[in-house]
Amino acid sequence: MSDAVTAAGIEWENHSDPANLDRWGVPDLVVVGNQTRPANLELEAVRRRGIPCVSEIEFYVSLARDRTRLTVCGTHGKTTTSALLVHILERAGMDPGFRLGSTSLDLGGTSRLGTGPFVFEGDEYTSAPWDARPKFLHTRPQGACVTRLELDHPDVYASLDAYREPFVELASTMPADGVLALCADDPECLALRDSASSVTVTYGTKTGSDWWIRDAHERDGMQRFRIERDATEPLDVVLTFPGLHNAQNACAALILAEFAGVDPAVASAACADFLGPARRFQILGEVAGVSVVDDYAHHPTEVAAAIDAARQRYGERRLIAIHTPHTYSRVSRLLEDYRRSFTGADVVIIGPIEEARERGMPKTVSSQDVADRAGEAHAVHVVSSSDEAIDLVSRITRPGDVLLVLSLGGFDKLAPRLRDALEAQGVRR
Repeated sequence: MSDAVTAAGIEWENHSDPANLDRWGVPDLVVVGNQTRPANLELEAVRRRGIPCVSEIEFYVSLARDRTRLTVCGTHGKTTTSALLVHILERAGMDPGFRLGSTSLDLGGTSRLGTGPFVFEGDEYTSAPWDARPKFLHTRPQGACVTRLELDHPDVYASLDAYREPFVELASTMPADGVLALCADDPECLALRDSASSVTVTYGTKTGSDWWIRDAHERDGMQRFRIERDATEPLDVVLTFPGLHNAQNACAALILAEFAGVDPAVASAACADFLGPARRFQILGEVAGVSVVDDYAHHPTEVAAAIDAARQRYGERRLIAIHTPHTYSRVSRLLEDYRRSFTGADVVIIGPIEEARERGMPKTVSSQDVADRAGEAHAVHVVSSSDEAIDLVSRITRPGDVLLVLSLGGFDKLAPRLRDALEAQGVRR
């Protein structure tokens, strides 16, 4: 966002301060992100002075107005699915608006006003300091999907029941003429069908899915699969992204695109040149026979899915997975799930836990705790910094390796730094 504002020639400040409210004249509206703390001094000044303010999601919903709203929800895959949906709508000439959680490498930026359907990445985290509801409930979509449903954000949701509740509310408040796409491979996701007030469309590899994914395989650096649909011609899809989870994500995007009026042939063709969002299995290049991939995975299930995708794309090449767990609350609650996260990797490197919003809170769990659960079938290392990770990887990497960085925060831009380090020194043979 700061890069976009700078490029537009707009002055901005990189800190909260009540003085900001008079720096360029009193604002007509203040938009507040959910990372803002309730005791933020600038927010307190906004309230004291009676300046109108809204949450970020409310602001974007106001921009969408009476346009068709499409919301991508679920524990995993939201950014990739919503970015693909936007790419398909753009390819169909529909000039979509969007708000994504990462930069679209196809269209540039994380948001655009557009004139056609508006695509929301439906985050389930809180909306604002004063609004604990998940963002996706504000969007009131005509079309939505739920990609997966398992416990996340334990700092907000105390249990799976609490986490499930807003998804049930979404399903039960969809318009009767709308559509809700549900992943049939996830029982929690599929169960939402019982609460749905709209048409539901199921998708996945499970027999009986309305959109049935079959024969997913890798060939020539692309994932290929067929979607069987009742009383309709099957779709043969060629997708730039590997991994069964991405075939499922693509299927969800295709369902919502068809609901928005896109010809299925146009939609499926767009999958073949989809660049994707930044840092979602983003292949940064190959240096001296070593492939470097940057990925956002931070939940144990996402780590496993990304490693499986790398196996599909790169076969038996040695896979070095470098992961920074994210927040003490998440790692502590989901710690045992890490026992199945790294089974497809040959070497595992665990970096420091990213504190993020929990900076200064008690350190209830450690990177070593994660490493202890990463398995005994492969080498496991713990590093205390990105510099130490670069030093280790530079020493152990050999031609043919795949370096897969798995980190919400990017571990100090580790993936591009690894690529540059390999370019600078070459790879030991």
